[in-house]
Amino acid sequence: MNCVNNLTALHVSSRLSPARSEGEGVLIMDACSVTALGIKQVLMTSCGIREPINVVHTLAEISSQILHAPPALLIMDVCGENELMLDGLRLLAHVREAHPTMKIVICTDFSDYRVLEMLVSSKAHGILLKHEPALALTQCITRGMQGCQQWLSPKVQQLIAKTTPKNAALTARELDVLACLFSGQSVSSVAHTLHRDIRTISTHKRNAMMKLGFHNDSELFAQGTWMAKVGPTSGL
Repeated sequence: MNCVNNLTALHVSSRLSPARSEGEGVLIMDACSVTALGIKQVLMTSCGIREPINVVHTLAEISSQILHAPPALLIMDVCGENELMLDGLRLLAHVREAHPTMKIVICTDFSDYRVLEMLVSSKAHGILLKHEPALALTQCITRGMQGCQQWLSPKVQQLIAKTTPKNAALTARELDVLACLFSGQSVSSVAHTLHRDIRTISTHKRNAMMKLGFHNDSELFAQGTWMAKVGPTSGL
């Protein structure tokens, strides 16, 4: 399933509930049931969390859960089975915009420094890789719930330490535009799809390219395809 071609698959901008100052419980999103169970056990045994802990396996389910009952803590991968990483980045941007007080921890297998840079700039409260020790997850969750601005695991810090800092994070609107462009639409078609003026879409595209360090369309489509990478394809 190509979620970039089907923008209504997530429809994150309209399905997320308005910003709220309070949430309850924890929501875990991971394509693998075993991984999700492991995270849940760490929450209960090492973090002392006894609140309701719900588990979902796709990005779309995150939107539904948040609409129904925003959690205090969201622990998520960048994408679920056969979902696109770009959609995960878009969802993350929309969640941060709609629920600024919600704590968000990213636990992922993506180790590409460009992906990690995007996650860091997204203002997620914690970022770690799945193959790191359980202690990293415990520290990440504890620091995040204590109000730490952002906690990066040792491995994440190592992977991005030698990279050049980029500009500000891509906005939710810029990510929406990139999703349409990567699906094969032209700027005018994107304007029609998103019900925006073509000049507005061109501005979003230009700003996104500047933030990503791309100088022309050729670089955007040749090198920017890592943003649309498909996630795990193994069965649950």
